[in-house]
Formats: sequence, C-alpha cells, structure tokens
Amino acid sequence: MSISLLRQAAVVLALILATAGVGKAAADEPVRLQVAYGQTYAVSGMTFSWTTIRVKVQNIAYEKSVMMHYRGADGDWHDHTLAFLGHYGNYDVFGGDGTTPMTEEFAIRYQVPGQEHWDNNGGSNYTIGTFAGAVGGNVMLREATARIGHESGGGFVFTTSWFEGEIYVQNLSFHKQVGVRYSADGGETWHNVEGSYVGPVRAVAADVDGVEIWRFRTPTLNYNPASDTFRFAVYYEIGDEGPDQGARYWDNNFGQDYFLSKIDGTTIR
Repeated sequence: MSISLLRQAAVVLALILATAGVGKAAADEPVRLQVAYGQTYAVSGMTFSWTTIRVKVQNIAYEKSVMMHYRGADGDWHDHTLAFLGHYGNYDVFGGDGTTPMTEEFAIRYQVPGQEHWDNNGGSNYTIGTFAGAVGGNVMLREATARIGHESGGGFVFTTSWFEGEIYVQNLSFHKQVGVRYSADGGETWHNVEGSYVGPVRAVAADVDGVEIWRFRTPTLNYNPASDTFRFAVYYEIGDEGPDQGARYWDNNFGQDYFLSKIDGTTIR
C-alpha cells in the first residue's frame, strides 16, 4: 500500500473515532438508554443547564461503572459517571440530573471487571437538545406496579390481581400502538393490553419534544396461583403509512422479559 493510501486510511479512521467516540454497539449489549433530555432553568438572573438521563444495565457483575460518554462544548469527548438509582433483580438503573453536563451527543459506556459494553444507538450516537429527548430502542418501560384487590360475591371474597404502569415512547409517528404483552401463569398463556396516551414528558420548565408517556393497566382478574410473578414486555408499533408502517419495537429486559412480583405495591423501573 502506498504512503498516500495509508494516510487516507488513517484520516478515515480518525474521522470515525471522532464522530462516534466508540465502536458500533451490538444489539444484544447488556446496556440500554432508558431516556435522556436536556434541561435549562433560569432563576434570579442565573441560568442552569444539565442533562436528565436514565440507563438500564444487565446485572452481570457486582462491581460496575456506568458513564455518559459525551461530546462537550469544547468538541472533545468526556466521561461522566452516572449514579446508581436502583436494583431490580437482573438489572440495575443508573442516572443523573442536575449535575450531569449538558450535551447534544453521547453514548453509554458500561464497564465491569474485564469487560466493556456500549449503547451508542446502533453506531449513530444519541442526539438530544434542550427539552428534546431520546428513548433507547424507541420504547422503554418507565415503571410497573403490581396490585391486589378483593371482591365479594355469592358469600365469598375473591382475591384479584393486576399490574399497571407507564412506558417511554420515541414519537416517530402520529398513529401508533403501544402496550404490554404479559403472562400471569408463568408463560403458559399470553395476552396483549394496549396503552393510552398520557402526554409528553414534562421537564422542569417545558414539555420534552419527541418523548411521550403511555399508560397501561391489565384486566382485574382472579389471582392466578400458577405463578407468583407477572412476566411481560412492552412494545411500540408504527401506524403511519410509509415504509416503516407496522415496524414494532420491544423492550423485553435484554431478551429475558420483566418479572414483577404479584405482592401488592411491588414496583420496578
């Protein structure tokens, strides 16, 4: 190879690294952005700007580090360590708010001893703005809560159960179907329940463009003793006419589904 071709290859490689900051993330990586958006708030003549971000990581090791790998105002790439927010069985949630730097482009770096994983939006990085946001994989569970009730009839008292929650959705189309596919008997039978539109995510001073919240609730049925958990995933289907009509996106907890204890009030996020 000639020296000129070597130089051209080096330039191309440098441009790729400068643009992405990381290599292309595999679809089965154990890390996924939940939601992120920029915020600005002015008070007493001062203006504060930051990024609100939530990330889910598969719990593959006790020791772990989750960072927002972001392009700063200086054009260089930096790492900001995210805080641990909660443990939910086989996954953890990390995030940041008021002290997380404002950025317009970022990826997520997840490190455990001997391993490094990325979510860089399929190699394109995530782009956000002030009151404009992104949802990992276009759909992510926001939270789900189990409920127990009691109903009387014919001299008997029946125990009922259901679960309810909310879903983050990237607003890719006006017409859409958002919902939850669940099983109450350990996976023997499955049912779909459609969600209802709530509105855009509300930031500190404005609505967040591009990110919606949808709410769902499964039917109130007799408690099914075949399983002590609900098993489920959430989905989002494009409804607008065009080449993407019918495309369906899933959040199924890294391919393992979500498991929610039926104990009343149990919540996962």
